[in-house]
Amino acid sequence: MPLLLGMRAPRHAILTLTTTGSTGDLEQAVREGEQVVGAGQDVRAVLGDAWWNAMLDQSEELARAADVRCPGAVERLGALLQAWAVGFAAVRPDVLSPGLAASRRGLRADEAAGFLSALDARVLHVDSAGFVVPQAFRRKNSGGRYALFSRSGSGAAVNLEYLIQMAAAAELLMDHGVAGTDISFEQGEFDAVVEHGGVPVLAMEAKARIEGADGLLALLKSLLRPETNARTRANSNHRRKYAALLDMAVRGPVTLWLVADGARWAFQASVAAGTLQLTPRTAAGALHVNPHLPLSAQKPNGHLSRP
Repeated sequence: MPLLLGMRAPRHAILTLTTTGSTGDLEQAVREGEQVVGAGQDVRAVLGDAWWNAMLDQSEELARAADVRCPGAVERLGALLQAWAVGFAAVRPDVLSPGLAASRRGLRADEAAGFLSALDARVLHVDSAGFVVPQAFRRKNSGGRYALFSRSGSGAAVNLEYLIQMAAAAELLMDHGVAGTDISFEQGEFDAVVEHGGVPVLAMEAKARIEGADGLLALLKSLLRPETNARTRANSNHRRKYAALLDMAVRGPVTLWLVADGARWAFQASVAAGTLQLTPRTAAGALHVNPHLPLSAQKPNGHLSRP
């Protein structure tokens, strides 16, 4: 059942190799009554209608901006993925076919434009078999070479979250002025962590989609309402992220940046009475970064505090 009911259907282009209906559960949700249920209902109840409506507007604006920034991004990245899948099959004996498996999540304009922008700026390098090596931010100690594909049946499937995670980390550098040496990709429980003087000031988590059981709203619900984790069998991954963010915030304010196709939600994380508190940095959680100041020196409303 869709979690993000009541959200306007996105205008994202969808890669043709996906199954029909991969435009997502949102369109079905709109047809089924414009009601907000599940994680979306809980998040809206906590953050309010103003944040919720601004989030919907932001999602549409990101899709429009992607079309302007990188026209035909879905088609271009789709062609590259098909070519890289051929190379992936050539280097993996257990992959018998270069064909890409159909995906219900598809490929959308915002995520495609973000990845291509990082590729064009040489922040990311992709070899002929679809293995990505970040060029401008810190990689994990285990090697820092990431596969865009995994084996699926006799062929390959796209690891969509890697596309979004790496594009989001590159966006911190290219669009928000964060030094690449301050960005650690895949650190601890988060997809990226920004440190200033060895102290974490931003934690980034990216999901393939806003909606769904493993979507951004489900994670945000767990972070906003930790009391539900004790009463229910909450996602263990969510519990670990809550604990990790709480540990960071004990040392000082931290920006939590949640990213998906059509979403850039920023919150200031702090601790009160031993509990994690998340405050939207603006009505829609927009991210404002000054490259010369640690993120913790910026006020939740996106304006800079005095040094």
